[in-house]
Amino acid sequence: MPYISVIIPVYNRTQYVGEAINSVLNQTLSRDKYEIIVVSNVDLPEREGVRIIKSNERWQGPKFAQGIEEAKGEIISILDDDDLFLPNKLEVVYKVFKENEKVGLFKNPIKWANELGKEWLDPLPREPIMLTSKDLIEAIRYKVWFNSSSLSFRKRDILNYLDCLKEVKLIIDAFIGFLFLFTSKAVVWNQPLSIYRVLSISTSRKLSSLYQYIEHESTLERIAYEDYMTLYKALGSEVEKIVNYQKLITKLWSKEPIKLSLKEALNSLPLDDPKASKLKILSLYFASFLPYFMKKVVYKRFYEKELKKLKLQT
Repeated sequence: MPYISVIIPVYNRTQYVGEAINSVLNQTLSRDKYEIIVVSNVDLPEREGVRIIKSNERWQGPKFAQGIEEAKGEIISILDDDDLFLPNKLEVVYKVFKENEKVGLFKNPIKWANELGKEWLDPLPREPIMLTSKDLIEAIRYKVWFNSSSLSFRKRDILNYLDCLKEVKLIIDAFIGFLFLFTSKAVVWNQPLSIYRVLSISTSRKLSSLYQYIEHESTLERIAYEDYMTLYKALGSEVEKIVNYQKLITKLWSKEPIKLSLKEALNSLPLDDPKASKLKILSLYFASFLPYFMKKVVYKRFYEKELKKLKLQT
């Protein structure tokens, strides 16, 4: 029986999945210790050592849940279809989980890379560190909530939450990261073990016009709001600060009413800036009450920031 099951979800996009699979096949860990499961809505060529499961699910949560239900391993590692594992990724994952039964989640820093070959790294701890919910700020600093391809976890510990997982559309990484942080112990490694491919083509499409950007962000934040409410359903008040901030952002972007009190807004924790001042949160809160034509002024500022970020990435 394999000890690790690597799950690769595919939905329509197939141009990078071959490279993703190759990065798993070429691991330093012995092949008898892990299996590869591809959950795909499109037909893919058969490959030795790769199990392909047909799924017409569009959203990440039900697709991952299907892969987990089929997995034979005790440990689940996720790899998005456009990302890559570095060669020693699974060897490190195997060692960490084998040596400490209390570890529920493993998070490795990621190496960001775009199509032009530019690379940059996540924040790296000096040495591997163990985190629990008491270390929430540190967990946010080291992005325990970001990028599915950096997460590995014990299968047994997620089985009771599969029904909630099936409701998650997009924020599968945040759902898994915070779920295990609040119910178990998480190890953050001190070296990058996966590559997150930043597709500047997709980013450019999103930023092709202010209108396109507003439509994209409004839709994305609304879906994220529903996903964070699913996280709240799974964990309750323990994640209230995180959920409150998503409510605030969704309220800012949405044309539909979102109930959020000033007290809830002030009792929120931004994942992008956990040390954000109360003044910044107040500014966002009162901006969320502006009429839509005035909100566009705020959106334009965000849009210009994103354009600058894209230029830096390329």
